[in-house]
This record gives sequence, structure tokens and C-alpha cells, in this order.
Amino acid sequence: MDRENIKKLSLICAGVALFVVVLTVIIVFVTGGSDGEEPPAEPSRIIPDGMRLVDDIYDGEKIIPDFDIPEMKYDHEGFSTGEDGVTRYKNAAVGIDVSEFQGEIDWYAVKAAGIDFAFIRAGYRGMTQGLLTEDSRFQENMKNAESAGVKRGVYFFSQAVTESEAAAEADFIIEKLQGEKLEYPVVFDWEPPVPSEELPESSLRAHGCTGETVTKCAAAFCERVKEAGYIPCVYFNKNQAYNFYDLEKLRNYDFWYAEYNPLPSMAYSFRIWQYTDGGSVPGIETTVDLDICMEPY
Repeated sequence: MDRENIKKLSLICAGVALFVVVLTVIIVFVTGGSDGEEPPAEPSRIIPDGMRLVDDIYDGEKIIPDFDIPEMKYDHEGFSTGEDGVTRYKNAAVGIDVSEFQGEIDWYAVKAAGIDFAFIRAGYRGMTQGLLTEDSRFQENMKNAESAGVKRGVYFFSQAVTESEAAAEADFIIEKLQGEKLEYPVVFDWEPPVPSEELPESSLRAHGCTGETVTKCAAAFCERVKEAGYIPCVYFNKNQAYNFYDLEKLRNYDFWYAEYNPLPSMAYSFRIWQYTDGGSVPGIETTVDLDICMEPY
């Protein structure tokens, strides 16, 4: 082969080689170097029947019960906390909840501080013997709050283990009220007893009580309250809402939700939010629980 033909062949080979290189680069760029295979898809999360996936502002993604009840509709941008530590939201009412542990209260000073309503403890069921006891300052707080112009609701610290016990707790409150008018609800407040050295697990009558049982107790309490002409309500925190109560069976009653964070994060709607147990209000010498009623009564 003469020199001229060799030169032409070399140019042709170089061109072919360049073409192959360019084509290879294009294929790698398009396929991501996976030989034309699609990258493996991420495994999809399996959501069990009756559950749903939510994006909690504090806990991130979590699976919770899929209750057929309204979702939380409040705008987080609408909440603000002042220098006094009181949280406000648009036209919501500002409140407290109190018991004998707050001692003697100057209700006129409380009212002057901007408190619109108060939940006053009517009584409690003992954690060991189960006796029903009136809060030692219930009558005093009821009378003085009304005189100062603070709207009132009441709550009962329950340790009911049967529906009949819960109904008896409601009857206890109704008897103490003697037909007195309330602007705010009568609340079922059941909290799991915590064992201690003084109160071992074996002595706590409600220890190990199931959410199914307490849901029935809450409904029995609320129905008796409703029959007496008062507004029924159930108090709970997020753990109880997601892992204990069947909220769908309580959807006909108002919810009082406790979460001690800057913003409420429960997926479902509530009417009252208890946002701290360390509040300070003029007229009360101790710390006090602070509340906000999203839709005032």
C-alpha cells in the first residue's frame, strides 16, 4: 500500500475511534453509567390498614391511626407568645386550669391579667382505694372566679376502670354543681398512674388499664355530662391520642389537648390547648397551667 493510501486509512481509523469515544460518553451521561439499566427504586413504605403517614413538626414522619375526625386546621403562623409567657392565637380565649395546689387565688388579679376562662378541678378519684374526693378549694374557686368575671369550666381527675365508675364520677360533679351554669365544658381527665416507692405498681388500681377500656369510660362520663345539660370534653396528650384512645369513638365531644411545645403538632383538631404547666399569672403564687381556647365558648 502506498504512503498516500496509508495516510487516508489512518485518518479513517482515527475518525472511527473518535466517534466511538463520543458515543460512549453520551451513553454514560444519559444512563448514569448503569449499562442502560434503571437505578433501583427505593422501597415503598408499607402503611398498615387503619393507619396513615403524617409529617410531625417535631418527630418527623410517623405512622398514626387514621381516625375519621377533622384534621388540625390552625395556622402555625397565627400563634404568638408575649413577654408574659402567654400564648395567643387570633380571636382565641386565654385561660388557666387550677386546683387546690394553687392555694388561695386572687381572681380579680387573674381577670385583670387578661385571663378569660378557667378550668377548676372539682375532684379526683384516689389512685389506690378509688375513693371520690372533692377538691378542697373547688367551691371557693368557683364562687370567686364567677365574682371576678372569669368564665368557668370544671374537670375531674379520673382513675375509672369501668364505665359505671366513670358515670359515677360525672354524677359526683353534677351533684356538686347543683345546677350551676357553666360557660365552659365538664372535662374527663384520665391519666395513667405512675408507680413510685410510695405507690408501687401493685397498689395502683388503674395501672395497666387499656385504651379500649378508658375510651369506653370517657364516653360514659361524657354522655352523663351531656344528659345533665353541660358540655362534655376529654383531656389527653399526643401519646394518648395516637397510642391509647380511640378518638373516633369520642368524636362527638370536645377535645382538650396537652402539649408543652411552642406549637401544637397533633394531626387532629382540638378546641382547647394546654401548652405549659409552668405558667405565671398575677394573683396566683404558684406556677399554673396555661391554656388557649381556639374557638371560645
